[in-house]
Amino acid sequence: MMMLAAMAQTGDSTALTATQWQHALAVIAQYEALNSGYGQRTEDFEAMAPQGYTLDDLDATYRSQSQWQQVYSRLKALENDTGNMASIKQLAGELAPHVERDMKRYLAQQQQLQQEQVASVDTAAPEPDTIPVAEAPKEPAEAEQKGGLNGHLLFDILLALLAMGAMAMAWVTRSELTKLRRATRSDIETTNENMQQLANDVSQHVKALLQRVGNIEANQRVMRPRQVDQRQASQAEQRHTGRQQSDRQQQPVERTYYLSKPDDNDCFNRVSEQFELGNSLFELTTADGVHGTYQVIDNRDVHRFALMMPTENLTRACSGNAIQMSAGMTRIVTDRPGEAVLDNGQWRIIVKAIIHYEA
Repeated sequence: MMMLAAMAQTGDSTALTATQWQHALAVIAQYEALNSGYGQRTEDFEAMAPQGYTLDDLDATYRSQSQWQQVYSRLKALENDTGNMASIKQLAGELAPHVERDMKRYLAQQQQLQQEQVASVDTAAPEPDTIPVAEAPKEPAEAEQKGGLNGHLLFDILLALLAMGAMAMAWVTRSELTKLRRATRSDIETTNENMQQLANDVSQHVKALLQRVGNIEANQRVMRPRQVDQRQASQAEQRHTGRQQSDRQQQPVERTYYLSKPDDNDCFNRVSEQFELGNSLFELTTADGVHGTYQVIDNRDVHRFALMMPTENLTRACSGNAIQMSAGMTRIVTDRPGEAVLDNGQWRIIVKAIIHYEA
């Protein structure tokens, strides 16, 4: 009943002490956290701080929330101000009904506690103001009754002291537990962040390994040469031998050779009369067997293989605008054939071909 009466008396003009003002700001912050969806139970904070939780108590729990920092900074700057319930309701905005209800209950509890303390003081026996006079001898029963009252008073004082000591010890223990809880929560958050970072690093490493394996498999598929059986090779050799004998008797005819990439001396290190997928990159045409012109073979698989490593496959035999960069390109166009000469059994580049890429 006393608490309900105190709540009824609390109005907009009720002035707040510094401690009450700080608690009111914390109540506003708690309801903003609840309204944003990351707030925890108000009862937990009230149990942790019976005298009234503050912004710092809330910060120990909400500091990891990105939305909390703005709320904390805004209200923390007002802690040293003073005001009344009207000022608190204005700061709370649309949350004012909830904040006013909690503050009325808090102020009623504070007022009830003060009244209980005053009542306990009023019950003490007052000191006499008159000059002591000789008293008549008391009856044994009256003296015995007074001794009993004094014993009860001493017992009550002793209980009050023990209760105050227990409250002080409980307060110290709660403070230590709060500090330990904050430290443990901080350690857990740090560990979670480290584990998340480690998981991200492992995931990226696995993706890179899978990409490398895929590239290696693609290179193996593209570079696998076409198999030619022994009979076809023998027939090709016989045709080549017969062609050579006929060439000695007849006028020179135009010939076509398939070349691989050149070496560091600008000489093509592999020459074949037949196209070999994975080895053949350039097509050379010669009429006299000594001088010839070459260009990139017009074949989709050849283009795809060459564009995978253009610096290794093309730039020694070709020139062009930014041909070292082939990302997104799928086709090679020869703008001008290159020139080569047969030198000591190897075709050596005299003039590089000019090429460009197309998507």
